[in-house]
Amino acid sequence: MSVDPSVETGAGTPPSIEFDHYTPEYRDNWREISDTNLSKCPVAHSSTYGGFWLVSDYASVSRVIRDDATFTSTHNMEDPEDPRQGIVIPPNPMLQVPMEFDPPLYNVYRRMLNPYFSPTAARALEPFVRQAVDAFLDKVCATGRMDFVLDLGNPVPALATMKLAGLPLDDWQTFAEPMHGIVSNPAGGPEYLRCMNALQQLGGALGALVPRLRDEEADGLLSGLAKATVNGERLSDGEIVLIALLVMQGGVDTTTALLSNTLWWLQDHPEQRQRLIDDPSLMEHATEEFLRIFTPVPALARTATEDVVLGGQRMRAGDRVLMSFAAANRDPEVFDDPAEAKLDRFPNPHTSFGLGIHRCIGSNYARSWFQIMLRGVLDRMPDYTIDRSAARRNDSIGIINGFVNMPATFTPSEPRGVELPA
Repeated sequence: MSVDPSVETGAGTPPSIEFDHYTPEYRDNWREISDTNLSKCPVAHSSTYGGFWLVSDYASVSRVIRDDATFTSTHNMEDPEDPRQGIVIPPNPMLQVPMEFDPPLYNVYRRMLNPYFSPTAARALEPFVRQAVDAFLDKVCATGRMDFVLDLGNPVPALATMKLAGLPLDDWQTFAEPMHGIVSNPAGGPEYLRCMNALQQLGGALGALVPRLRDEEADGLLSGLAKATVNGERLSDGEIVLIALLVMQGGVDTTTALLSNTLWWLQDHPEQRQRLIDDPSLMEHATEEFLRIFTPVPALARTATEDVVLGGQRMRAGDRVLMSFAAANRDPEVFDDPAEAKLDRFPNPHTSFGLGIHRCIGSNYARSWFQIMLRGVLDRMPDYTIDRSAARRNDSIGIINGFVNMPATFTPSEPRGVELPA
């Protein structure tokens, strides 16, 4: 069998595509676009946003995300001419700590944070989340109408994230609103910039709390960070704020997106909805399949640190690389019938939480909160019908593949008399 030497060396003209993950076209056709890229150009170059490589196949995505020496996460905030511009294309104007660090520094921060995100910590928060779900459903159950995003998907993860952080629960809307805006609008647009400015102001408010928390005893991540050390030194106020904001960004929208896409799909597949209602033991595998098939965070970026051949294409040091988790999760080399949602699929090595040391630190919370919210809906409003003419997807799914709102109707029921947790 002969081998084309250009594939071995990455020589020749690389495949070129015009790919923009923030456009309405991608939002409305991301499955078809992902499948086309997988079959025709799994590693291709796009001129969008100054140029980057789009990596779609599972093997190449796995190589990029696991090889920190060749593909760096670092973000030089001081020098925009430095090609190392972090994990988002185009770059996020705020440093994402510690996601935009490489080992060994990344590992130190990760070890410091791990206890707050362990399976044990996630289980400890479950009674709070169940109470919140029942309380929010109590507000709407007798009316026969609700919005799955505005009445459940947004407030529950936001409230739980505030509890995790150790911040006043009454402030959840103040923190959540700009985060929703950042992930639902095209990067760099006026609404995105407005929300980013609001988020920076909230960062200032968080920073003002840190000096007091350094000496006072209090619950929650923010207090823990105020007393934590990295390599023998306390975190700076700025680092604490950036970590807290990243945790809140991750907690507020990803689980909401997974829930809304799942409820939308279950309406189209009533027999699968009934399976989940009748067999709660199916929920664990179903959660992994919903994560795979909907991929709440469609893509993240890296920067090549040296010349490298990936997927038969030669990349140069300084090239930006976008890993399409959404496409990798549909790779037929890894997943049988990848376009089909199989609620009992196992094993399911999806990329939705990342891979290797960069796996999402909040994955235990995400799974737990999603399952509690979905079970609440299926138990209390199993016959729900979404008003699809009134539902609105995010204007852009480049950061989070979710919905802005999702009104629905169902058979009314009596409230259970549950109050919101304090």
